[in-house]
Amino acid sequence: MTNVLLSLAFTVAAQAPALELPPTEPFTAPKYGVTTRIPKDWTIAEHEQEDRIFVAVIPQRDFDRPGVAACELGLAPENLDEYRTRIDANARRNARPSGKLATNHLIKDARGERLETIWEFHPNAGGFWREVSVRVIAHRQLYTFILNVEDSVYARARPAFDALVTATQFSAPNTGADLLSKPANRWIQREYKFAIDLPEGWAPALAPSEVALLFANGPAHGVWSDNLLVLARAHHDLDLGELARDLPARLRQEDPGCEVLSCQVVPQGKVQALETVVRTRRGPFSMTVIERRFRGGRFDYEVKYTVESARFDQLLPKFRQSFESFREHPGAVPAAAAGKAA
Repeated sequence: MTNVLLSLAFTVAAQAPALELPPTEPFTAPKYGVTTRIPKDWTIAEHEQEDRIFVAVIPQRDFDRPGVAACELGLAPENLDEYRTRIDANARRNARPSGKLATNHLIKDARGERLETIWEFHPNAGGFWREVSVRVIAHRQLYTFILNVEDSVYARARPAFDALVTATQFSAPNTGADLLSKPANRWIQREYKFAIDLPEGWAPALAPSEVALLFANGPAHGVWSDNLLVLARAHHDLDLGELARDLPARLRQEDPGCEVLSCQVVPQGKVQALETVVRTRRGPFSMTVIERRFRGGRFDYEVKYTVESARFDQLLPKFRQSFESFREHPGAVPAAAAGKAA
């Protein structure tokens, strides 16, 4: 009898009409390396803004409480299971107000591997909401697709969201840098025309901030990636000796928990630079930051490596080689660089 009922259930399911997906239109974000298709009635509210590739508003019964579909860009973890484990641990320690973690699992199929996480909420304003996050790793970046809607819309919005994720194609984001020498791992910033050698295994990634002229990261360790940041500003009074005396106090004021390990003027090729080493914490991580500030032919630069403290001593010689390799290349650069303040 049980087998008959199961057979009948599968027959009915097979005969049920498939949910018709809404009409879509193409969406491209070339800077972020994303092309996909988004339902036409999902209004694009943000397009390539900081770490948000897109934010789309989904109509709901309550006009003042629309749903949202979005895609965000971040640095890739070592693997998605590292992210899954951390989400589980955070949910056990700090459950979201009025919500619970319903699903958090890896999916592996012909499309590759992705991490699906679903939170369920009963917000104070009323209703029952679900937030679906689908994470995918491509080109050293973490792409997170998000659907946040009320339950009455979920059954219709979820298939359209899944189709959006399936339709997405990834290409390398525009990091603004080109490889000059593979043996030296030397990269040139395309627009501002400076070059630097990166440690082995490092490569440019899309900057987390519009302020950065160049951002690069090393191989991921768990959910963390060591990183490099290059900033520039217009020439101003730069007294390295005076800065060496004043900077430690300023850093402690900004981050009372930091430990300034050194702050001294050092030679760097034909110029001098202020090298500062600071140990601090970023969440659960102990981080060490080494930076150099120096005057170039066009701008005053700040080149900063941030690395987990356990790897700092091993990588320090590579960082100093990298600082020494910094060169400006001939050619016109945008005057707007003067606004890229360190």
